[in-house]
Amino acid sequence: MAVPSHPPSAPDMGVDKEAPAPSEPVERSASRRARSTADRRRSAAEILNSVGECMYEWDIASDTIHWSEGAKGLLCVADDAQIASGRRFSELLLPTTTETRENTVFSSAANDEGSGVPYRIQYALSSEKLHTASDIWLEDSGRWFSDSEGKKVRAHGVLRIINERRAVEERMDRLSRYDPLTGLFNRSHLNVCLEKQLEAVKQSGEAASFIVVGLEHFDLINSVYGYDSGDAVIREVAKKLKDNLRDEDIIGRFTGAKIGIILPSAGERDLLVAGHRVLDLLRKNVVQTEKGPIAVSICVGGVAMPKHARNLREVFMAAHQALRESRRGRTASIVAYRPDPQKEQRRFEAAHMAEKIITALKEGRVKLAWQPVVDAKTAEVMFHEALVRLHTEDGEALRAGDFVQVAQSLGLIRLVDHYALDIALQVLVDYPDARLSLNVTYETASDPEWLAKLAVATSRTEGLAQRLIIEITESYAAESLDEARRFILSVKELGCKVALDDFGAGFTSFRNLKSLPFDIIKIDGQFAHNISDSAENNAFISALVGIADLFGVKTVVEWVEDAQTAEALRHIGVDYLQGFVFGQPVLELPWAKSSGTRDSSSSAA
Repeated sequence: MAVPSHPPSAPDMGVDKEAPAPSEPVERSASRRARSTADRRRSAAEILNSVGECMYEWDIASDTIHWSEGAKGLLCVADDAQIASGRRFSELLLPTTTETRENTVFSSAANDEGSGVPYRIQYALSSEKLHTASDIWLEDSGRWFSDSEGKKVRAHGVLRIINERRAVEERMDRLSRYDPLTGLFNRSHLNVCLEKQLEAVKQSGEAASFIVVGLEHFDLINSVYGYDSGDAVIREVAKKLKDNLRDEDIIGRFTGAKIGIILPSAGERDLLVAGHRVLDLLRKNVVQTEKGPIAVSICVGGVAMPKHARNLREVFMAAHQALRESRRGRTASIVAYRPDPQKEQRRFEAAHMAEKIITALKEGRVKLAWQPVVDAKTAEVMFHEALVRLHTEDGEALRAGDFVQVAQSLGLIRLVDHYALDIALQVLVDYPDARLSLNVTYETASDPEWLAKLAVATSRTEGLAQRLIIEITESYAAESLDEARRFILSVKELGCKVALDDFGAGFTSFRNLKSLPFDIIKIDGQFAHNISDSAENNAFISALVGIADLFGVKTVVEWVEDAQTAEALRHIGVDYLQGFVFGQPVLELPWAKSSGTRDSSSSAA
């Protein structure tokens, strides 16, 4: 090991190296040098102290520390003895300190090659042992040196007070880990804690659990009472939960209206006990807000780890599934996740279908098939219904019934509806003879972007709106009459007609027909089955047609598959018919030959 021939001495505290002038007496010169050195030493110390710094040299063998002038006042110690040695200085540190100068120097495996080994650490002096009201945070930057045998013999460095910087760092750290509204851990840090807990139980073989507490009807609270009241509810729930947990439990805000709790050393039975304790705690809780008292309703879902979940994705999936199941039951319930092979298979199939949908949209394999709707008396084609088809990579054409439910459950239906609208609008622009009906799901009917896209297209192409019929299902109309009415009126203001699909399949048909200004009703095809032999179906369709006539609404019956059924419906007075007897859905554009713009080979879809 290379050791300097003249090891560095104590920190240069401002020692004057000037030689006496030849013409000056030695004693007078020495006195002047002493005064000059003292002045400069004080000046250097004052500069260091003014920026919150001081220097030290630590003789490791004797455990003696030499300080620059002013260190005692800067560090707020009662006397110099408190900082005269490494041992005494260490006694000033916070009890929780883990990173000290001694540990850093003695645990270092580096070699001193002659210029010392650098270190930089942070620690705090405890206010209880100082003449100050608050702890003093320090950054200790220095170098340690060894002798020819590699033994650590001394160190020197600079201490800098960093209280302001530490306060900023603590604020930033808090922001990165805590939710500002509730004071709980945020989702990101809760994930970190959950991942650590998972690793711990997998290694130890013990059990732990994770539960999600969901506040019910929270959107309604926000809309009725306002967001300030909603925030007050979350804060109160968070406080009650935090105050009643075990010391080892970890709580955080999982999402907007959900709170997650990690339960160490808790199996499935303990999970249920904890869940019921949470329910009892909040069951009759009423939060006082500026807008008045608000009753809190919650459900709880949880999962045992690692028994039923071995990674974060599995934990979140299982906890959310359990929470959904708890919401299906009675109010205020707790469900612990348990694997169900059939449900797992359905989830796998749903995930596979979601991948198909997304890939098909990206690669342009979502198409529209066209099925004619004819005049019941003349069999003349009045318009074509645009039916969505998803073509897989292997050429299979999936009908809407094969994938729409999955697309709705996974939030993908909006993408499909927008894509279908784009195709339909382009067809109407390219083919002036085209008259279409297009389905829209209830999720998309409330989407302002979809309606805005329709408005732009109708304003740009004269007469386009009059050739387009928008179909909505009775289930959507039944779910929210006010919202459905707003949507229908908006579409009709653009010049389009609106049809009610699957009329008669629900229990609110007559009320909907009376309340909503439809132009066409499409009677559910199940009532056309065996109509010639079924007096009940015949009577039912006759009644619906009579009611529609009363309101001046045209009628369509779907699933007409033979001439006998068509004749029976014609006799009842149905306006339009749709079914295989008049034409199957095909991908070929029905207007290609008459318009002379496009053509394609015919294929059933």
